[in-house]
Amino acid sequence: MQVIQQRQGIASPSQAARRPSRPVAVRCENAGSSTRPSSSGPQPNRRQLLSAVMAAPLLQCLPWAAGQPAAAAEIGGAGPRYLTPEQQAAVDGVFAAVMPKSKAPVMVRLVFHDAGTFSAATGDGGVNASIRFELDRPDNFGLKRGWNVIEAAALRLKGTAADGLVSKADLVVLAAAYGVRITGGPAMRVAVGRLDAAAADPDGRMPELDFSAQQQLANFADKGLDAQEFVALCGSHTLGSKGYGDPVTFDNTYYKTLLAAPWTDKKNEMAQHTGIATDHVLADDPTCRPLIQRYAADQPAFFRDFASAFEKMSCVGVQWA
Repeated sequence: MQVIQQRQGIASPSQAARRPSRPVAVRCENAGSSTRPSSSGPQPNRRQLLSAVMAAPLLQCLPWAAGQPAAAAEIGGAGPRYLTPEQQAAVDGVFAAVMPKSKAPVMVRLVFHDAGTFSAATGDGGVNASIRFELDRPDNFGLKRGWNVIEAAALRLKGTAADGLVSKADLVVLAAAYGVRITGGPAMRVAVGRLDAAAADPDGRMPELDFSAQQQLANFADKGLDAQEFVALCGSHTLGSKGYGDPVTFDNTYYKTLLAAPWTDKKNEMAQHTGIATDHVLADDPTCRPLIQRYAADQPAFFRDFASAFEKMSCVGVQWA
């Protein structure tokens, strides 16, 4: 699906939210990989095979890691890498032109749904811009607005310092990170070099609207994301019109609202429309509740854990140029 804001002394969540955060390098250490091991050498035993399966979504994808796919000339260079300050400034300048703050929620949702097709069990799907072929799926309703931003950004990058250096899949991740930052969330430096898919990924891999907390945890586990990462990533629901505070402010209001459970107030019809069913079940789950309580009380901890989980999610299933 990384320290964003270091606490110096004692800081309240509101104080931490007002501080400018420094970009954190998203190193993509925890992504799935399509590279297959050599068949030569001793055959692994059953325990080794099981360990390999569980570790599949956590394989290294550092820029200096061996075994990466061959370089793709259209995005210049081999393996995940970082943009220079000049190149990053070009990308940010383009987003500033085509992506107002009001678009931040849909851009964050776009990367979640692009990543959401990944399955560690089958080894396919992931962050590859296949979302552009999947916009007619019911669970992707409304995401065409987000993809239009990606197309506009790609066009505006021509002739800039970042021309030819980022793929559409990279732009999906970069746009989400930009959206988090301009709405007050952690600043994250994102690696680039993802290959774009040429067709849609398999359908039916996003959580269903009636999933229990445990079903959601299992869905994310199949993408290599654990319970803490799942709950941290859910915090992005604070953006948008779900009723978790200001729709364009990235903070920990989501968790405070889950604990308050306003939708249970039968006398307040408006409050009953807060959030969605898959959010409502989380605070009652024994695995999720302690994490929700932690993030509700400690916004810097949420920001740190969100950035780490975002790093991991942004690399799932990625094939690197």
